[in-house]
Amino acid sequence: MSNVIQFLERLGADPTLASLEGEAFEAAVDGLALDDAAREALLARDADALGGLLGGRPKMICMLFPADDDNKRKDDEQEDRDSPADDEPSESVRRTGLH
Repeated sequence: MSNVIQFLERLGADPTLASLEGEAFEAAVDGLALDDAAREALLARDADALGGLLGGRPKMICMLFPADDDNKRKDDEQEDRDSPADDEPSESVRRTGLH
């Protein structure tokens, strides 16, 4: 079955191979050393049959879970400590009346 997987990889990587139709596609499939079931599934372009032959999952789901906002909160707190507040006068302004 690795021939089937290699062929599918080439189909995905080479647009000219993926666009083959009719006899040209059949010749490309015939060049592989495959059993009849895999050959027929490829010629029919039957993804379900290929998945079954290769032992693939009928359905795959991908989920992403965002991380907690702890890092964002820490970054916000760090920015608050690094920069003076807009409504507070800077240190050089407060010293003007201390002569």
